[in-house]
Amino acid sequence: PIAAQAAADAPPEPQAPPVPAAYPSWWREPIVKDGTYVGGTGYLWGPEDSRDLDIATAVGVGVRSRSGGGAKDVWRPPQARPPKPRGPRGIGGWVFLFALLAAGLGTGLTWETQPLGTSLQTGLACALGVLGLGIAVSAFLGRTGAGSIVLAVLTAGLLAGSTAMPDDIGTDWTRTGWRPASVVQIRPMYDLGAGEGKLDLSAVRVPAGDTVSTQVEVGLGRIHVIVPRDATVRLRVEVGLGDIQVPGDGRKDVDVAPGKYEEMTLEPPPGAGKAGTLRLDLRVGAGQAEVSRAAS
Repeated sequence: PIAAQAAADAPPEPQAPPVPAAYPSWWREPIVKDGTYVGGTGYLWGPEDSRDLDIATAVGVGVRSRSGGGAKDVWRPPQARPPKPRGPRGIGGWVFLFALLAAGLGTGLTWETQPLGTSLQTGLACALGVLGLGIAVSAFLGRTGAGSIVLAVLTAGLLAGSTAMPDDIGTDWTRTGWRPASVVQIRPMYDLGAGEGKLDLSAVRVPAGDTVSTQVEVGLGRIHVIVPRDATVRLRVEVGLGDIQVPGDGRKDVDVAPGKYEEMTLEPPPGAGKAGTLRLDLRVGAGQAEVSRAAS
């Protein structure tokens, strides 16, 4: 009874898996001496046509499989996937290149004959025209990305900003100086497009009771005016963007800001002789205006 009870409680005896009737499993195929085996490499289940979709076919390797139930092997060539249709070719790089060439050409042709603002406007306008033309062409031929549109917006912004540049700013950076020796030699106006200028009036003696006026205009750069030691100076300084230095300010006291304006009267130092009045009007578009008094 004990043996019969143990036999009843024991698990069933393991059995071999059933032999498939439609498609034999690869592990049951005989292995050839060269290491290959006779059989297909398709799926372990499913219809026989599924063998054409195995990994070997996907990577472009031929499949050796049985055809029907015979023992003869049939070579099936890899199936080529249909080519994907090509999209429109990008022309954004060419548009950017032609825009740079147009900007350089427009600026270079007007650099020597026009002010700085006009020359920049010409180059930016040429670049903006090329960008607009390229975006318009991309609607019919090729394509451009968002970068071309962003570049066109930035170019338009720079073009609008260049229109605010004063016309007296030239393209040549020059260094010049004026040193009149008498009141008669003082010119009513001194003009400098772009660069550094120095107006030395230390040798001028303004007669007592007289008033001498002069004006200095600088588009871009720096102007330094040295006024006579014994003259009363009525000063008016206007700087579009930059700094103003007057007697009493420290050399390191530089405050760059837009729309700076100062109007003041500089009295002669104690012990100076009697002299007339000098009216000085300074205008600088962008840069620095400095006024100092002669030491002797």
